[in-house]
Amino acid sequence: MTKILYTFWDSDNTLVETIEHHWRKHVETLKTYDIILDEKYRQKIYENNGNQNWIWITEELGLQVRCEDYLDQIDAWYFEHINEIKIRAGVLEALVKFQSVDMKQCVVSNGRRRSVMAALEAKDLLQYFEFVLCKEDYEGRKPDPAPYLKALATMKAKTGENIDPASCLVIEDDKLGACAGEAAGMSVLYRPIGDDKPIDMLIA
Repeated sequence: MTKILYTFWDSDNTLVETIEHHWRKHVETLKTYDIILDEKYRQKIYENNGNQNWIWITEELGLQVRCEDYLDQIDAWYFEHINEIKIRAGVLEALVKFQSVDMKQCVVSNGRRRSVMAALEAKDLLQYFEFVLCKEDYEGRKPDPAPYLKALATMKAKTGENIDPASCLVIEDDKLGACAGEAAGMSVLYRPIGDDKPIDMLIA
């Protein structure tokens, strides 16, 4: 078995618990347009990023506002409540342990940079990572392996090392992200929401 030397973390709901905040930012913003977001849309909101959610909300629920303006509004709500977000159980202990053994770490997210960075900065997590990649940084979207292949190339450039993909551990809360890591030839730790066993125990 190849030794794990690098860790590639997803962000939302892997590092930080944001699922409720992403839901509420849409619920509260849409109320200002007299649109009630039914609970049946939770999974759809969870699976899409802001741009994608704006598209289907416009088409299915009749929202009539420019994408840029809508994104600004949901982000304003998100930033206002950013301190309510929590680090997921077991994550901080793993970050500290991996850093202590000089394991290089990065973030690879499908999310938009300004919301991803806001949560990581609010929880003081950026100190653990070599870099953060978001949807603006690559073509394709998980489960496409492109995000993790871009992260691999970026890690190679930053370290100057020839990195075996199998020595990279992808940590994901979502099956689509786990598939992306596998397609990139990396080791994958799938840790779905609600599974809060210690990470270092899971990779022991």
